[in-house]
Amino acid sequence: MQVSQAVRPAAATAAPIRTLIVDDELFARQRLRELCAQDGGLTVVGECTHGSEALQEIERLNPDLVLLDVQMRGTSGFDVMEKLRGRSAPLVVFVTAFEHYALGAFDVDAVDYLLKPFDADRFQRAMARVRARLDAGASNNLRSEIAEVVRDELKGAPGVPNGARPARRIIAHRDERLAFIDPQDIDCIEADRNYISIRVNGDSYRLRCTMQQAEAMLDATCFLRIHRSVIVNSMKIREMERWFHGEYVIRLKSGQRFVSGRGYRKRIQGYMKNGLR
Repeated sequence: MQVSQAVRPAAATAAPIRTLIVDDELFARQRLRELCAQDGGLTVVGECTHGSEALQEIERLNPDLVLLDVQMRGTSGFDVMEKLRGRSAPLVVFVTAFEHYALGAFDVDAVDYLLKPFDADRFQRAMARVRARLDAGASNNLRSEIAEVVRDELKGAPGVPNGARPARRIIAHRDERLAFIDPQDIDCIEADRNYISIRVNGDSYRLRCTMQQAEAMLDATCFLRIHRSVIVNSMKIREMERWFHGEYVIRLKSGQRFVSGRGYRKRIQGYMKNGLR
């Protein structure tokens, strides 16, 4: 993809920006490495797969820039930023698949926020902001301007809590490949230790996130959490049957069967009541 003149990479005569890549997904690190190589003004000085390693490498390498994933095992991207607070820290661009983290990124003074998947043009716009920060120093005005742009872009639909906006598509793994999933096609989501399992027409895809994060990605008018480990697409429910102790047996059109958790009884009843209005 050809980059527009407005965000063309820096000239080769400029000092290279020493960059550290931090992401627990191999595909993501490879993509970031390719984009850094295309830029011409960036030098990748190291790669890390989790936050604790990133803190050690930041101390050792003293990079100018860190391309930092948010959701990683152990120490998150926000944890890394918090531990760097008050020190001479590099500039940070957050890179993640979860758009509801965006505003929090600017609360910890990130320069920009790249929402996966992004193209070379979007990456270069982020690098333009990095260079502007390096030229201007720690400019609060520039930070405020960037944060305001992102706030405008991420304003959620009415009735969505905390301004979160349902994801237009979800990127998950299956057989070492990335799949782009339309949320409307999802039958259900089940917890799988540090991952979730996304069921679509008999196929299963994995994504590293919590059930709370999965809920935040989904349209609350369509998806219903029926158990601490299960979220179902209400449009895929075939029938519901009252069970013991206020529980429900829920059968999906796909044939899957779930028993709801007791703690979710009121949530399910409220959902059904609203659906009958």
